[in-house]
Order: sequence, then C-alpha cells, then structure tokens
Amino acid sequence: MKTIKRNIWMDIMGWSLLAIVLLVIIPMLYPAELPLVYHIYHIILFVVLFIVYYLNTNIIIPNVIKRGINLNYILLFLGICALVISLMNFIGNELNIRALVYQSLYPNEEYRPEEKKSYINYYLFFQTALVLSVGYINQSYRKWNLEELKNNELRERKAKAELETLKAQIQPHFFFNTLNTIYALTHTDLEKSQEAILKLSKMMRYVMNEENKFYVKLAEETSFIHNYLELMSHRLPKNVKLSYELTEEHPETQIAPMILLNFIENCFKHGVSTEHECLINISTHFEGDYFVLSTENDWLKNHQSNKSKGIGINNSKKRLEIIYPEKHKLEYEVKKNRYHSSLKIKLV
Repeated sequence: MKTIKRNIWMDIMGWSLLAIVLLVIIPMLYPAELPLVYHIYHIILFVVLFIVYYLNTNIIIPNVIKRGINLNYILLFLGICALVISLMNFIGNELNIRALVYQSLYPNEEYRPEEKKSYINYYLFFQTALVLSVGYINQSYRKWNLEELKNNELRERKAKAELETLKAQIQPHFFFNTLNTIYALTHTDLEKSQEAILKLSKMMRYVMNEENKFYVKLAEETSFIHNYLELMSHRLPKNVKLSYELTEEHPETQIAPMILLNFIENCFKHGVSTEHECLINISTHFEGDYFVLSTENDWLKNHQSNKSKGIGINNSKKRLEIIYPEKHKLEYEVKKNRYHSSLKIKLV
C-alpha cells in the first residue's frame, strides 16, 4: 500500500514538473507575449505525452520487454516518436501556430514559411523520447523494487519460521535441565525444592506468555535470568561459588526473549567440578548503546571434550544472526584456565 501511494506521488510530481516546464517556463523564455494558440498547442502536447507515457508503461513494456530492451521495443519507440511528431505537426498546421508565434515575436516582419527552418520536429522528438525513456526507467525501477519487496517478504517469512523452530527447541532443552535441578533438590532439601518449583512456575509463565513475541522488556528478561540463577545456585556443590550482577538500566528496552539463556547455561555446563574450587561470574551492563553479557568460569578440559550434540550455543548464535544482523558481537577466550565470554547486542 505504501509503495502504491509513493508511486502515485512520484507520478503527480513528475507530471506537475513537466506541466510547469511546458506551460510556464518555456513561454517565459520568449521575449514577447505568445498567442493563445501556442498555449493550446502545448496543452494538447501535454495530453498526448501523458497518453504515450501510460501506453508505454502499462501496455508496451509489459508485453514487449521481457529481459531488457530489444529490437521490437526500439522500433516501437521510434514509431511512437514519429507518430507524435506527425500528429503534432498536423495540429500545428491546423492552428497555424508557426505563423502566429512568428508574428508575435516579429510584428514588423513578414512570415515566410519556405524560408523558416523549423526546429519543431527535434523539439517533439526530444519530448517524446524523454517521456518514453523515463517511463522505461520508472517501470524497471518499480519492477526491481517489487521483486525486492517480495524477496524481503520471503526472507522475513523464512526467518520467522526458523525463529519459531529455534524457540520451540529452546523450551524443552531448558526445562529438561531445570527439572533435573529440582529433582536433585528433592533429595537434599525439601524446602528449597518447593522454592525452586515456585521459581520454575514463574519462569514457565514467562516462557508461555512470551512464546509468540519477538521482543520483551529487558526488565522481564533480567527477572527470568535472575530466577534461573537462583534456581541453579541450589544445585551447585559447596566448592562452586556463583556470583552475578544484573543491570537495572534501561528496563523498558526491548530484547529477544531467552536470547541470553544458553550462554549462561554454558557456565554451569562446562565450568562446574566436584574435585576442586570453581568460580562462576555472570554480569550484565551497558556500554553506550550496547547491552553486554559477560561470563567467566573455570576451563575444565575434560568437560570440553564432551561436546553436546544438542542445540545449545549454536542455537543462540543462529537466533542472533537472524534477529540482530550486524548488531551483535560475540567474543570468547581462555586466560589462565578461565573461560571468558562477552556478548554485546545493540539495543538502545
């Protein structure tokens, strides 16, 4: 609908400009007042060019041009130019326009048509060729633009379908890990397991409510992550220390739901051991327009060799590529047996 309105406005502006040139600017260039027939002639020319333009764009181009300009179109192009020249010369002769214009410009001289070299044919050819060329360029642009819109729509549908698939995969993956946590708690601390079930119910409500949304408020996503970390803290052995700090800046900012979860899950998946002291640090903050998730955990080589065959980080990477193309940056490195990751997403 927007494209149609834009095309209509472009046509109106184009024809308005041509009308101003033909009926206002060109007559002003003459040193004397022109007769009425001159203006009538150019009004007729304007109407003829108007008909030629839409004949060209709506009938000739769609039926003659399939893959660029061809010989048939060139012949029609020249034929239309010749037809317009012949028609306007006939009208000009009927209106006696040349003699009347000459008399207005040179009132003291006698008009002799046999001695007057006419430029009118070149003038008419230029006007007709210009209108036909603009019509061809305009139709080519609109065709290209329409194809781009269709391609964009197809890409958006494909991306949406892929996102829905990825989100559907996240939920069972997430709940499986969370239920394992609660199951472990039931054997050690009944009260904590009840608290965990309450937190899980809040998280499930969040997931179900945001299931069909592309974006949620950052405050809601932060609350979801906070509940998850609280839940995970119940499961960790005593030798693992968890510390986290979640920003409260820009709470109304929009973010894709559950886009951070797999990066946080990774800390527990690969950075926890019962054999020695472990430390997990998780924080979020803003750096200018970028929301930053930073994680740090022990680099356990025996955990790295057991690579998950699930969706995990690859799933989140795909979602980031679809939702935040060229607006995110993921960096990770190992320093002194510590795994550091930083995810930056432009949100503001």
